Amino acid sequence: MTVARVTLQPAYVVHTRAFRDTSLIVEVFTPEYGRMSLLARGAKSGKAKKSLILQPFRALHVSWAGRSELPVLSAVEEAGNSLRLQGEALACGYYVNELIYFLVPRFEPSTNLFAEYWPVIESLTTVERREEALRTFEVTLLEQIGYAPQIAHDIESGLPIEPGKNYRYRIPEGPVQVENTDKSGIAIGGHALLDLQRQAYAHPATSREIRFLMRSLIHYHLDGRELISRTLFSSFRKIDSGVR
Repeated sequence: MTVARVTLQPAYVVHTRAFRDTSLIVEVFTPEYGRMSLLARGAKSGKAKKSLILQPFRALHVSWAGRSELPVLSAVEEAGNSLRLQGEALACGYYVNELIYFLVPRFEPSTNLFAEYWPVIESLTTVERREEALRTFEVTLLEQIGYAPQIAHDIESGLPIEPGKNYRYRIPEGPVQVENTDKSGIAIGGHALLDLQRQAYAHPATSREIRFLMRSLIHYHLDGRELISRTLFSSFRKIDSGVR
């Protein structure tokens, strides 16, 4: 439950939806209150100042009042940083926002994850930095919600991960060293698990395995909820490659 009144809380918009004729329900991500749903009265009007400011990828200060689970947005102002993402970078930005919208708890402090938000959004504008930024954010988010990937040791033997061995990651428990004939869980090599431990996401030989593992972990915790951003990313990729 929210407090009665909050003034000038740093925030980013991660989702909006229409509410009645002229208002919006705005999902914002904040450091002290995690994810918040705010009622922005009159913001649906194209001429309303709030509708122009309440945009994604823009640093804001927001104020609200009310003790219900849907307090009223009383003020919003720009707080500096903003970006207009395009193409695949835009799809990746929406992906980050959807992860927050679906997985970050409401009313719970998210200081560490909030600090990671703007650096990852900025990194999306550079193709070479995109992979590392997204993997770092995914791991930080899972840690934040209490589901950090177990990658330090074999969950059955207790032995440290070895680079030359093959593992199967049993979601959500962790990796088990297996023979090649074992088809359970997610196949991943020891080198990839060690790179994930070191947050070394730029190695071509292991980045694909890490990406697939993180995608599988995220999918598990989404519990069947679909991400529109993945469809959007695929569409942009087809356009960039000339596929119609």
